[in-house]
Amino acid sequence: MTSRDVATILVGLDGSTASTHAAAFAARLAVQLNARIVAAHAVGLLDVWPEHPDVRGERNSHKQVSELSHGAWSDPIRRCGIEPEVVLRDGPPTLVLIDLAEEYDVDLVIVGSRGAGQASAFALGSTAARLTEVSSRPIVVVPEPILRAPAYSAPHEGHR
Repeated sequence: MTSRDVATILVGLDGSTASTHAAAFAARLAVQLNARIVAAHAVGLLDVWPEHPDVRGERNSHKQVSELSHGAWSDPIRRCGIEPEVVLRDGPPTLVLIDLAEEYDVDLVIVGSRGAGQASAFALGSTAARLTEVSSRPIVVVPEPILRAPAYSAPHEGHR
């Protein structure tokens, strides 16, 4: 694959820190390659929450997630001067991203290493892991920055 082969990049958004870094990485790459970006969020069960808990099951999932996807979650892309095409789809993230990659004929899929709500800072999230197994498109997994421990220094003489 050459840089001329990358015309469209799909990036997964979910509001996690890793997703923010993935969006920023995708934007920087798109600027270098003069590529367009499709920014996608899979609206799932975890996105559904009542706007007013005392109102019988009123749900605002799509409205609130749409606002976040078109706003804060895709801001790292706009900060690089690119207006992404934002897409929301119902379904499991892996299937949504695979379907969108085919639908938009993307050349590259970029996701964060783990999504919102996943606990371990060292584990690859289920969506990223599954995409690397089933995608026919190249996948870039962008890690969440980890706070580094201070550099090791040898103990002073006399310390054990």
